[in-house]
Order: sequence, then C-alpha cells, then structure tokens
Amino acid sequence: MNAINNPHLSAPILHGLTLVAAPGHEKSLELALPHLSSIADAIYRFHHSPLLSEFLDTVLARFLRENDYTAKTAYMLQARMAKLKLVLTEDNPQRRVSELGSTDIDAIRDKLPALLRKGRASGSQGENLQAYYQLFNRMINEALKGKLIADQELKTEGCQTTKPKVAKFFLDSNLVSLFNSWPYQTYAPGTPTAQVRQDAHSFCFWLMPLGLFTGARLNELCQLRAHDVFHDAHGVPLISINDNGFNKSLKNEQSKREIPICSKLIAMGFLDFVTERRQAEGPDALLFSELRFDEKHLYSRAASRFFCGPVTGAGFIGQHCPVALSGGFNFKSFRRTFAVRLQKSGLTAPTIAHLLGHEEGKLEVTNEHYLNTPPSIILLDILERNLSYNLPLDSINWQHFKHLMSSQKGRSKRGRKAKKTLH
Repeated sequence: MNAINNPHLSAPILHGLTLVAAPGHEKSLELALPHLSSIADAIYRFHHSPLLSEFLDTVLARFLRENDYTAKTAYMLQARMAKLKLVLTEDNPQRRVSELGSTDIDAIRDKLPALLRKGRASGSQGENLQAYYQLFNRMINEALKGKLIADQELKTEGCQTTKPKVAKFFLDSNLVSLFNSWPYQTYAPGTPTAQVRQDAHSFCFWLMPLGLFTGARLNELCQLRAHDVFHDAHGVPLISINDNGFNKSLKNEQSKREIPICSKLIAMGFLDFVTERRQAEGPDALLFSELRFDEKHLYSRAASRFFCGPVTGAGFIGQHCPVALSGGFNFKSFRRTFAVRLQKSGLTAPTIAHLLGHEEGKLEVTNEHYLNTPPSIILLDILERNLSYNLPLDSINWQHFKHLMSSQKGRSKRGRKAKKTLH
C-alpha cells in the first residue's frame, strides 16, 4: 500500500525566493500571505538602496543647493555631515541606506560626544549635539520620502541642553577698564620697541570702538573694505554692511544696512584710517589687512582669538575686564551694550532692530524734528543724541596707535603665523 504524500504548499515572493508551508501548516501560509508585500518591499529596498555614504553626500548637496546658506553655515553643515558619516559608516563603508536602524541612534549617542570633544575647548557641546541630532533626523526624513526605509519612528530625540546664553552687556566701569588698556594709551614717535609686548594690529585698536558705536557683528566689521565706507548724497559718512565682494557674507538678508559713523569715531581718526587704507591698496582694500579669510571662521578668526581667547577669560576682554572671567562676555557684548544703551534712551525697538540688522527692523519716525528728513540724517542724529558712554575717549586717537605700530616694524610677530590666503 503506497503512502500518500501531501504536497508542500508554496507561494513565490520574488525571483529566487519562495515561501513554503509543510503539510498540516497551511494555516500558517494563509496568515503570512497578507504580509508578503512588506517582505518583498524590504528585499527590493535592500537591492535598490544606495550606499549610505553616497546617500549622505547626495542629501548634503541637496540641502546646500536648495537653501540660501551663508558660507559659514554651509561649512558647518558639511563638517557635521562628515562626522555623521564617520559614525554611521566607519565600521562598514559598504552599508546601504536600507540597513539604517535603531542601533544607529545608539551609535550616534555613544560616539558623537567623544568625537566632538577632540580638540575642543568651548563648553557648547550640548547645543552642538542638538544640531547633529536635528541633521540626522533631516537625513532620515529624506530617506523616508525616497521610500528607502520603512521605519517611521527612526528618529533621535533632542538632548537635554540649556538655551543659548545671551551675551551680557558692559557697564561703564567695564568699558573704562577696556579703554584704559594698552591699545588706547598715548604713544609718542620713537616709542621703545619693548614697551608693549602684544603685537599692535590695526584691528586691536578699531574693532572695540566700532562695535560699541555701530552695533555691528564681529565678522561684519572684519570683512569691511575701503569702499564700504563713504559719504552719501547728503554728506553723511556711512559704513555699508553688505556681502558684495570677495568672500564676504552676511548672517541673513536683513543684515544688509548702512550705519552712520558718529562723531566719536571720526574724532578717533576712523575716516583718516580708511583713507590710508584706500591710498595704500585701493578701494577694494581690506580695512584690517592683518586678517585672513578662513572657510570656517570667515575673517574673524584672529580677531575672535585676540578678544575672547580659546577659553573664557583667556583673551583681551578677560585680561582687562575681570568680570568677564565668570563667563557671558565676548565681542558680542559690544553689540549688546549698543542695543541696551539705545533702549534706555527711549529709542523704539524697531529702530534699534533696524540698526542691528534684525528681521523685524524698521526705521520709525515719531518726532516732528525728523519730518521730510533723509533716513541717513535721521539715523546719525539718533546715534549722536542717544548713544553716549561715560568714557574718557578724547585722548584716544589713531595717530598714537600708529606710533606704536611703527615702533614694532621689523620685530618678529608673536604666536602662530597666519596662513597666507587671498583676502
């Protein structure tokens, strides 16, 4: 008597893959059938998924192409994506996008902090981690939109961090300490070479008063060229904050503005300084010739190191303003002081925002004194009337600092030499 062999039931899924149910397990096959499409999708995704490293490059290129990033923001985005790629593909460069999973979130949380600590002296790692997590989630969204992964929950939650600290503003006593320091002493012709150990660069003298009387950002000042300082049709001397020129950039479109040059800066010799630079190297001359462009830090690298130092209190501000050792003070404090002083004088918030280059900025004319008056004249009058500091500025003059610079000619400069780059 021949035994009857019941055939196995099978259901093809994809070429080369078949689901088989042994006799007596037909119900299992019936239960599995509704899920075969998801299995097929997963296999299809794997075979058609690009390499993860190539996908990250594609996503980065798309972000840069579709968004109007500043040069500095673009550099930071590229650097962050490079670190994400290192964490996600270092152990297996041939990984595909479809292989992304929850273990990658653990890898980012475990490896990124150590990666960020390498060669880092600042205390802003919490904010940095948050930026990396957000970038990872943006990349996951791109993979989901392309149907390269199916896990809708594959996101990393934000890390616990404090809100960015607002720079503190200087009191008059703090400013007195800063402006009694070596760049603002009276130097006579023939000053002994060894009298001042620090290197006398033009930005050491000019950036503090410019920050205090214009409210401009550090890089906005560092990238100024001779043609950015001019008199308008009404005779008002102006500083043009713009991104027109080699390697110039702004934080955003609203940052474009023209700031009147007040009488205090003129008395110090600022217009004379600009004329000297124009005569020396032409209208396109960088005002502060000692500064060099860097893709990451733009033009402000050397100036930031000088004023703020690599860690809190290590730079010029910490050395001459002891309260800065407790943190919260940096070059942005001059911009904050400018805003607070105008606010205390009763100036409207939109006008202050206009001078600072903020999005909500708008020149408001509420005084009959300004009726039918050109905007540049209004702004100059506003600054002359409302921006005052209890500082002994009358003795501070660019000519005195030039004597110090002349005495240092031929002296070897301190610190690391800046890389030679085009301005």
